[in-house]
Amino acid sequence: MKIIQSYWTKPAYHNSTDINSRFNGGWPDQKKAFYSFALSALSIREQYQQLELYTDTKGKQLFNELLELPYTQIHTTLDSMDDYDPGLWALGKLKVCAAQETPFLHIDNDIFLWDKIDYQPENYHLIAQNIEEDFPNYGKSFKYMLANFDKIPNELLNTFNKHKKILAYNAGVIGGTQLDFFKELSEKAFDLIHQNDRHLKHINLGIFNTIFEQQLGYSITEKQQLNIQYLYDHVSPNFAEIIDFSSVQVLTNYIHCIGFAKKSVFACEQIEARLAYHFPEYYKHINTKLSKEFIGFDSSQTISKRRLDYIFKCYDFMANNTIDQIWNTPFKVTDNCTIDIDSSPIKITYKNPYNDQYETQKLDGWNMIILYFMEPVTISELYEELITDPDILKKFNSNILKFKADLLSFVLEKTLLLEVLSPI
Repeated sequence: MKIIQSYWTKPAYHNSTDINSRFNGGWPDQKKAFYSFALSALSIREQYQQLELYTDTKGKQLFNELLELPYTQIHTTLDSMDDYDPGLWALGKLKVCAAQETPFLHIDNDIFLWDKIDYQPENYHLIAQNIEEDFPNYGKSFKYMLANFDKIPNELLNTFNKHKKILAYNAGVIGGTQLDFFKELSEKAFDLIHQNDRHLKHINLGIFNTIFEQQLGYSITEKQQLNIQYLYDHVSPNFAEIIDFSSVQVLTNYIHCIGFAKKSVFACEQIEARLAYHFPEYYKHINTKLSKEFIGFDSSQTISKRRLDYIFKCYDFMANNTIDQIWNTPFKVTDNCTIDIDSSPIKITYKNPYNDQYETQKLDGWNMIILYFMEPVTISELYEELITDPDILKKFNSNILKFKADLLSFVLEKTLLLEVLSPI
């Protein structure tokens, strides 16, 4: 199976106030974009011997000459995209997928892997990250299309009218054996754009990309009656299941830093920290090189040495222990925290590791679980106590395995994210 990535540079260099644009690849600045590109390519290469990049001439200079990433081959086929609006950032990827002549997996460069993707081509024509049902970002733009566009593909209309809701797949990972599907999707997407060019200035182009890439794509799979394998059976509209950095190598080996997640201080920190942890020689080399050759690149360490040492200890703990071992490790509220159980509501004061300032918050909802860790307790012991709670049993009902995973993820997040808990 051929593993590919793509990067059309024109959207990345087009400054835009649209939160769904791809200026700097969607990252807050170029430094964070570079770290993401590097961690993505390097982590994928650890799982696969071959990784090809489809980009343009500027992209080849960026990924090959500047970032020195280990692509086995780089194609500059996207030079042909110069005449298209950079707001239509998904077009480059559609063009690349349509040009493939052998089965493939396309992996976005904001995806990081710690294991191979388990695609089963003998059972499924296509693979995608997850299905999206009535995700809120599609609605307003699709409604405008229905009311104003001159021409809409029949597949989009048929699927919407059949299900009375918007269905799409997330194409963070996309690929398969049905190559004709990708050719048809690309043709219909480009036609949709050309036939409605006069309307594009009135629609949110960022969201429009998800419609002509993911919603239209799903509709064509229905028409062609294709079987799709999804990496995730369920993903929430906030994509919490695929951006859980605190559970890497414990509950997940796949992270997709999708859209809004790129603005997260924690996500940006974790990408840099993971790059420094897993690929330390590359991290040091590229920082030195970029600070010399790239005007405006700030090579100063954005993560304090104390914080980075702490993060690396957490990574070591998660990488060197099985889930069962972590499950039976006692955790306790750290010395940086105080909990006022006499206040109403109960409050916790902790030292924010991102600014070294003390902050006070009330404990409510899931955060009330922190109270159990005022004395050392294992997650296993806590689980056994919590499942006697009628409200917990009612909420999770038959999906008690999800509760176990959510509880473990909660503890790991409070440990890594805010240093509120720690294993002892």
